[in-house]
Amino acid sequence: MKQQPYILVVNGTKVHRPVFVLGAPHSGIDVIAQALRRAPGLHLTAGHPSVLHAVYAFARRPSIAEGRESGTASLLRDAFAEAWQLTPHTCPRCPDQRVPAREAAEPCRHAGEMNRFGDAGPDLLYSAAAIGAAFEDAVFVQVIRDGRDVVADMLADEQSTAWLRPGMAGGEHEVPNPFFGIETEEERSGYARLSLATRCAMRWRSAVRLSARLRATLGPERLLTLRYEELFGGEVKTAQQLSSFTGTRVSAVELVRDEPHGIGAWRKRLSADQRSEVLAVARTELARLGYV
Repeated sequence: MKQQPYILVVNGTKVHRPVFVLGAPHSGIDVIAQALRRAPGLHLTAGHPSVLHAVYAFARRPSIAEGRESGTASLLRDAFAEAWQLTPHTCPRCPDQRVPAREAAEPCRHAGEMNRFGDAGPDLLYSAAAIGAAFEDAVFVQVIRDGRDVVADMLADEQSTAWLRPGMAGGEHEVPNPFFGIETEEERSGYARLSLATRCAMRWRSAVRLSARLRATLGPERLLTLRYEELFGGEVKTAQQLSSFTGTRVSAVELVRDEPHGIGAWRKRLSADQRSEVLAVARTELARLGYV
């Protein structure tokens, strides 16, 4: 359903063509976000509580948004508007010092330099359709990475695995549920008995399927897909793609990373059993993307 016309003003600036960066956990979103965050005039946030509360609600119970397009759009716009506010207390560039109460809620001196807005994070993927409806001129950058490397990183990340505890995906949640990677009642009933590697692989599989549906829904003018494995050694090309797609000047230097990129690290980090478990769940998607 087409949304009613709206005007969203943040920091005295009208929001137009916001940029959202998404993908499966540990797919390289942070690499792209860092480069975009340093592009002139683009204020890119990540992990703001108001946004997380909204996207987690829709991710864990997708039917909340069904038939409530207008309310969902308003909720998401309000959440992002709060995240994008630049005040002396929220601006990363403002010095950490006391300001008069009357100035604390006003746009800071850097707010006028920002004319574009956006957000980045893996949890955005589960609300991408709703975000696209809320911001009809929004553009999306999604990052795809080998699921075996994703699983290896997820297993080493307590925050990622905390969501995958059996009790988190209990019987009260809907099926299918992309957030947990559960697609059938059989998968939900047996979820507690699955290994952690299998649960991580299910979440990656689900994210890849969501990404494919997003590509089918949004045209190339609204969605850019990048491969994590092509970022390193291809910084100049990637920067050019991002600059052309988002309309902001992205520097290739900001894509250069000092730490190891971890491509193919799953060969040492996953046990033989874990590799088999990942393949059992996600072989189709790995093959379709050319990873096996």
